[in-house]
Amino acid sequence: MIKEIMDEILLAEKRAEEITLAATAQAKEIRQQGEKASAGIIADAKKAAAELLSSLEKETDLAAAKEEALVLEEGRKEAAAVKRSAEGKVTDAASSVKDRLLKKYGVTAL
Repeated sequence: MIKEIMDEILLAEKRAEEITLAATAQAKEIRQQGEKASAGIIADAKKAAAELLSSLEKETDLAAAKEEALVLEEGRKEAAAVKRSAEGKVTDAASSVKDRLLKKYGVTAL
């Protein structure tokens, strides 16, 4: 009877060891699968982030180009207005200088 109990204890210990080994192997497999899955998720996230960054850069460049065109056009308009305004003033100033010189040197007509 003691031998039977001892045999059962040994058998139970053997089964426990087998279960522990199987569980350890299964845990290792699950961990490896998890690592592979997480590596795939990380790679996909990096790719998506790179694509988003590229898209944002293109949108930013396009918006900057539009803004630049608007600023340049506004600058051209302002420059043209200044030029038109200055043309009349230059003509008036040249006429005034001419008149003063002619008067100073006693020339009455050209």
